[in-house]
Order: sequence, then structure tokens, then C-alpha cells
Amino acid sequence: MSDCYLTLEEVKLNTSYKTYITNFFSYTKARHRIHYLYDENDNVHSVELYEIIDRKVDPETNDCLIRAELEFEDDEDMDDFLHKPLYFREPEWFCDLTNEEIVQLDCIFEQYEPVLGPLIERNNISIFMDGTVQINDKIYHLSKPITYDFFDEIRINLGSEKTYRPLLCGECSSRYTLHLKSGKVIKYSGNYVLCDGTPYGCKRYTKLIVDDLIKQVCESD
Repeated sequence: MSDCYLTLEEVKLNTSYKTYITNFFSYTKARHRIHYLYDENDNVHSVELYEIIDRKVDPETNDCLIRAELEFEDDEDMDDFLHKPLYFREPEWFCDLTNEEIVQLDCIFEQYEPVLGPLIERNNISIFMDGTVQINDKIYHLSKPITYDFFDEIRINLGSEKTYRPLLCGECSSRYTLHLKSGKVIKYSGNYVLCDGTPYGCKRYTKLIVDDLIKQVCESD
């Protein structure tokens, strides 16, 4: 059973369905979505609607108090679980990069034929803090200010409180490895965006940020 849990505290009666209000602490500041809740008998309750109403981050502990509204699939009535613990799992992919510094980014981009077809193209890209960029077997150089700005945008994209992982994130075709100054090495699969907690209004997919840098590399060659 997960150590993370919430309790349904209020019921909202809508025209043809119920939603529930909860407040809970999250160890990560990311605006991730909760897909499943588990009761104490390990029964699964699927969440159809998950809307964050308010978020407050304690600057000292980095704990995040989230107030959210939930609706369950098939209009499941959860009244029997009011004020009882329901457990959830925090996303394994999220790592807070607020105070980290990136020194190297390795990317693997693969393109396939439609409908689970064969691999068409694969590109290996490595970007270093000193401005060196390796694309497959070719070496290029960018100015350090351009590289610093790029790494800063990647840091915010992958590890800030607005980082969001879309359901269809291209997990099989885009992979990233971050090398941090602290010595940590973090791997990601798929593309991430900055978002307000919904799939709408998302900005700057990870691959688009890399593509923009590669465009500058090619133009400067």
C-alpha cells in the first residue's frame, strides 16, 4: 500500500452526477493527475475527472497542499468512503530540478512507420555545457550563453511545478538522459510540457526545445 493518501471531505451534487472535494499533501510540486485510488481492501477506484482547485507550497518544507475536485468513472458513488483514507501513487518520473544544474543532455529520437511499423530513423544527440553538440557522428559548437539558456529551459520543462506528462507523450520515440552537476543521472521517456494542470494550454514540448537548438546548430554550421 502506498504511503500517499487523501480523504474525500465534501460531496457536490451536480445535475446527474456527484463530485468530491479533497485536500491532501503531495511530496512533489508537479501538477500530475491522479488516475487511480485504492481503498484499504486494495480495491481500485478509477478517477475520471481530476481538477486542481488550489495549490499552496510551503517554501521551507517544499510540501504542497492540494485542494482538488474528483469525479469517478461510471458515476461511481463514493459516499461510503467519505473521511476514509484512499491511497494513490505519486508519479515516479518527476524529479524537482529547481536547485539543480544540467551539465549534459543525451537524447535518442526514433521515428517509426505508422501503426507499429519498423524503425525508419534514429538520431543520437548529446549537448554539453561547454557548447559542444554531437549529432550522431558529427560535432558542432554553440556559444555558451545559448547553451546555458537551453539547459535552463530544459530544467524548467522537465522538473518544475508546472511540468506535466501528457497521456500520449511519445514514450517510445523520445528518450532523454540528464547529467547534473550534483552527480545525479536522471532518465526520462517521452515528451513533457509546462501546463496549468489540464491537457489544455500546454506549452513547449521537450522535443520542440531540442529541435529549436538543433536548428540553430545547423544554421551556424
